[in-house]
Amino acid sequence: MRGLLELVLEVGDLDRAVHFYRDVLGMAEVTRWPDERPAVWVRLGENETLGLWPERSGGPGVAVHGGRGARHCHFAVWVEPGSLDRWRDRLSGEGIEAESVDFQRGRSLFVDDPDGNVVELADWGSDWEDRPARKPLNPD
Repeated sequence: MRGLLELVLEVGDLDRAVHFYRDVLGMAEVTRWPDERPAVWVRLGENETLGLWPERSGGPGVAVHGGRGARHCHFAVWVEPGSLDRWRDRLSGEGIEAESVDFQRGRSLFVDDPDGNVVELADWGSDWEDRPARKPLNPD
């Protein structure tokens, strides 16, 4: 295993989901599928994407192995150390509430996406195996 290639979420409203992940969270749009099977892929990390697709884009006869995409899941993404206050302000400016939780490895903000999935923004110095956090994909 070399890491996560993609994670797919089934979304109720594709435009609303794209606004949240691309415009609010700043995940760059990687590709957009045509209207026959609408979906948008955004960059989650280096060589990692998050797929957003409505229910009609998944399922038997359409998706690979009949996959539909996860609903009501939780996933965490790394953010720059010391950036959680800026993230809270950014989210608040969009009318989105975030819950802050302190962990042994760092602090996280938890926010619900438009479909109720829980997105964790993690300002951790190390991963679950106490390995140092990777450098940012697009350093400022």
